[in-house]
Amino acid sequence: MQKTVSVVITTHNRPDYLKESLAAVLKQTVPPKEVFVIDDGSSVSYEEVLSLFPAEHFTYIKTPVASGANAARNLGIDKSSADIIAFLDDDDVWDVDYLEQHIAAHDSADAVTCGYRFLETPDKVHINPIENITTDVIKKGNKFCGMSGVTCQTALAKKLRFDEELKNSQDWDFFVRITLENAVFKNIPKDIYFYRRGHVSISTEVANMPLEKVFPRLKAFKKHRELLGEEAYNDRVANQILSQIGKKNNKLGWIALSLREAGLIATSKVILNKDRIRKKLGR
Repeated sequence: MQKTVSVVITTHNRPDYLKESLAAVLKQTVPPKEVFVIDDGSSVSYEEVLSLFPAEHFTYIKTPVASGANAARNLGIDKSSADIIAFLDDDDVWDVDYLEQHIAAHDSADAVTCGYRFLETPDKVHINPIENITTDVIKKGNKFCGMSGVTCQTALAKKLRFDEELKNSQDWDFFVRITLENAVFKNIPKDIYFYRRGHVSISTEVANMPLEKVFPRLKAFKKHRELLGEEAYNDRVANQILSQIGKKNNKLGWIALSLREAGLIATSKVILNKDRIRKKLGR
């Protein structure tokens, strides 16, 4: 008997994007058993967009306050009753046979990822050729996809849930914990959905970012520090602290912070890697 799927779409203040993602879900060659649109406390109305789709084909749930994507995903997990949960962010769009391919992969897997192409530039694709995702593979970082390319056995998702304390690396943390359960984690080495990068400019925000703002972004690495080992942990921390340093005003302050949190070797590797010192220092 073919496995059933619950789709969990998380959305926040983007009804125009939801219109595309929900339409793609309802056009799947293998229709899902149920579709949950989890609105994470949006301040804009979704009524017009939702009215375009048959109400019996999905369930719309709006939370009273915005609590983040992980909280919205957990609410979707709680509601799901199918064999598999498929996660989708509102700004991404699945191919018409996305669920069909994932369901087939679940014949021998507990969780599945896949490749994608960029919505703005469809000729540019991201495909990881690795088909079996292990702890050793994933602890080096998520080089597969975001949550829009992930399906998971419902029982496993209900056991693991998402860490609502994390502000970034949410997918990586979830992937790590899947492998630590000794679950079979497969990757489909094909691009079968569109990932939207968006065009939001963050130059001003990055330039004036206070040093303390980076610490919540280090939580996932600190959580798995023992698993990573000191060298890999320091590398990940240095990369996060020095991300986009060329756009930041207080460059020396950020470098000093990296030296303190990650050490000289990891900091030097980031700055010198691939001869990027000129770009990193904005000279």
